Amino acid sequence: MRITAHHLLERSAGHIGAAQTDIAKLSDQVSSGIKVRHASDDPVAWIQARREQVRAAISHGRGDAIGLGGDQLAETERALGTIGGVLSEARQIAVQAANSNYVAGDRAKLQLQVTGLFSVALASANSRNAAGEYVLAGAQGLVAPFDAAGVFVGDATRRDLEAGEGATASATLSGSALTAAAAGGVDVLPALGRLAAALGANNLTGIQAAIDELDLAHEQVSQARGEVGSMMAVFQDADAFRVELENSLTSRIASLTEVDIIDAATDLAQRTQALEASQAVNGRLATLLSPGRR
Repeated sequence: MRITAHHLLERSAGHIGAAQTDIAKLSDQVSSGIKVRHASDDPVAWIQARREQVRAAISHGRGDAIGLGGDQLAETERALGTIGGVLSEARQIAVQAANSNYVAGDRAKLQLQVTGLFSVALASANSRNAAGEYVLAGAQGLVAPFDAAGVFVGDATRRDLEAGEGATASATLSGSALTAAAAGGVDVLPALGRLAAALGANNLTGIQAAIDELDLAHEQVSQARGEVGSMMAVFQDADAFRVELENSLTSRIASLTEVDIIDAATDLAQRTQALEASQAVNGRLATLLSPGRR
């Protein structure tokens, strides 16, 4: 098949047009840093990038849940810390009141102190989080977990939050941890009430018994605080992993959709030079084949 001069010019012009399109695309990539804007640019990379973006968005939302869980546990720790401090102070008062030289009037004055401490402990046990939910109420977050006598009226349910892809962690500690239902436990708040009653009744035997009970109660609260600390560590680790995951996803998305500026700029320069050479050759060819040269 004979290739005519006209066909040569057409083919050359077609190559130049395609090269100009490629150069325009490369120029846009160099200026924007993006190589995959639409599915048509690279269907496989575009789909993979979209999947990773969805994972990143879900992970970001999970970060909010992890933050809420950490705040909930921090409030629980503060409440238990206050109760533990109250128990220590109440025990000191009980030891003081157990002195045989104390008379009824002395113990009555100490009763007022213990009654005040009981109020502090009760208020802490009925602490709320920023959302207004009682932190020790189990599943009944809108109902105060302890009544006026310090008796637990909530449930033992713990609420879990998503802490990772396919993983959950407990974000609450039930107030049942402060009751006799706990392994080897006592009813912590009523123990303070019993000490107050013994002081008011000038009951030395009851005061002495309260010392041992308060020791058990304090140990029980300490164990609960340790458990909360472990739960907080889980959320801290989960958040660190979440940050690492999101950084990894960001890098992955970038590798799928962003251009290597140096490589792209080099390619652009080379293609531009090749285009200029092609245009020069095409111009000379058009001149040689023009009617005026025949």
